[in-house]
Amino acid sequence: MTDWLGRRKHARYPIVVPMLYAFEGSDSATANVGWTRDLSEGGACFELTERLEASASIRATLRTDQGNIETCGQVIWAEGPLQTGGILHGITFVRMLPAQHQTVQGLLLRRRMVWRAVVRIPVQLPVIYQLKGQPRSFHQGQTENVSRGGLLLRLPRVYPPSTTLEVTLRTARGDLAVEGTIAHVEPLDAQTPGKPIRHGFQFTDISYATQTTLARVLAEA
Repeated sequence: MTDWLGRRKHARYPIVVPMLYAFEGSDSATANVGWTRDLSEGGACFELTERLEASASIRATLRTDQGNIETCGQVIWAEGPLQTGGILHGITFVRMLPAQHQTVQGLLLRRRMVWRAVVRIPVQLPVIYQLKGQPRSFHQGQTENVSRGGLLLRLPRVYPPSTTLEVTLRTARGDLAVEGTIAHVEPLDAQTPGKPIRHGFQFTDISYATQTTLARVLAEA
């Protein structure tokens, strides 16, 4: 992997988005799922659940907050599995339409200057939640956007930062249980009386299997 790193032509940025991929020539219905770990105009690092052979050719669809990016790539290296699950793959893009390349450039331009480049995908999912340690005190809410690291939640009342919630996302692929803390709350002057309040929610406990299912839910949204 070290030799390949020395030959990179494009700077990579730690942009995390869900993605679907399939081998060249295979049926799209057999697509598997993963996450990007970084992205550039010429390639990416993918975190996948399986190990792909070096030189394997794949088709990938990256789901961003501005739509999908379709590309074809070739595996250069693989490393792992990681302690937390997943196997890293270095991918070089070998074919991409000009419009798709422009979408990549736009994503990099918007994200390269921010410290946290985890892209939040706009998707509305119903949730049920409870304060940790208060069983059977369930409430309902909804996501406004979702990322690998957390959610933007619309909740019926205000919960102060550091509040720990147990949240279940209702998805087409089943319920996904996560735990996390409120990171920030919509300012009072931005709230609308009678309307749900936006809360930034950061995951503190989410299994790798749940992350993988979440990636598929977002990639297929």
